[in-house]
Amino acid sequence: MDAWRGRCLNIFARAEKAITETLALLRETDPTLPFEPLAGQRFNTLDKIALRCPATGAQQKGLQDALIAWRELDVLRPFFSHGIVTEMIGRTGQWHIQLDFIAVKKGQCQPQRLNWSNAEALEFEERLYGTFKRLTNQLGLLRKRSGSNQNSLVATEPKKPDPGSSPG
Repeated sequence: MDAWRGRCLNIFARAEKAITETLALLRETDPTLPFEPLAGQRFNTLDKIALRCPATGAQQKGLQDALIAWRELDVLRPFFSHGIVTEMIGRTGQWHIQLDFIAVKKGQCQPQRLNWSNAEALEFEERLYGTFKRLTNQLGLLRKRSGSNQNSLVATEPKKPDPGSSPG
């Protein structure tokens, strides 16, 4: 369970790094771009400015699709970074994962919970990994179009999830 959570957190962290480094590069040509302290804020900034960068229609669509796909998964990041994981065994002996955390929205505490079977957890990891690959590929192309040859901006790739592994 902890290994599965760690692999997912690693993918989220590597995507955050790629987003931050892409924004840092874009700030070199436009120092007025905001450079916020929180990962979600940096993603929002990148999302707003990415389509203003020079690109063909197909390049813009590829980038926008990757950003949308990542946003759909990134909303689950707080469950991994702030949540409490509870391992459960169902009646059939299958492992289940429960992730709980308390979101604070507009000054109010809002308990949040996810319940996944072992299969759902592994499917999420595969989907997260594939979406990460797509996002970092598009960010790499964006950096290239922005005229960078800086090797430090290449996001290192996490190990691909082992399809036979279990989150437990």
